[in-house]
Amino acid sequence: MVQLSSFAFAFVAFAFGAQAGPCATCNPASIVQDGGFEDASSTAWTFDSGVSVQSDAPGADYAASGTNYASFNVALREYTQRYGISQQLTGLKPSQPYTLSYTWELTDASGIYDGGIDIQTSLNGVQVDSIYSQGRSALGQSTVRSVTITPTSSSAVLYISCGGSGNYYYGAKVAMDDISLGLRCT
Repeated sequence: MVQLSSFAFAFVAFAFGAQAGPCATCNPASIVQDGGFEDASSTAWTFDSGVSVQSDAPGADYAASGTNYASFNVALREYTQRYGISQQLTGLKPSQPYTLSYTWELTDASGIYDGGIDIQTSLNGVQVDSIYSQGRSALGQSTVRSVTITPTSSSAVLYISCGGSGNYYYGAKVAMDDISLGLRCT
């Protein structure tokens, strides 16, 4: 009887087109509608004042894919002032882990002398993620943020907001694109 090592088995499976691993059959669809902001007629998102959909200008590359992105104009405000976008999500599976991801970039840091910007994400008013970028170091650097969240109900409001703070903070602009939320492969 022939005994195959795990390497030989994996090689044979690969050679014959078999997929192995936990995500071999996992290709989760995003629950978020128009996460790339490309549909001009979409009403999926609600925008706070200070947030709008923008198109890449010649020479700019703020959209991660396509040509549009959400632009957050985080002007000088009180520490509690936030600028955000929200979307009502349905079809969630409570207690199941999901992967939330988006691409963000600091596009204008001319008003940051001391302090920085933060991005907060919440589901139904409960904060599920927060990141902070100090100073101007993130200027022009596109960053993919990916975090695991577990919803508690089948529908929820996704809210992503930006704020700024610091002793000498006078404003900044943040581009966000390719927002998705899909079941996590396990």
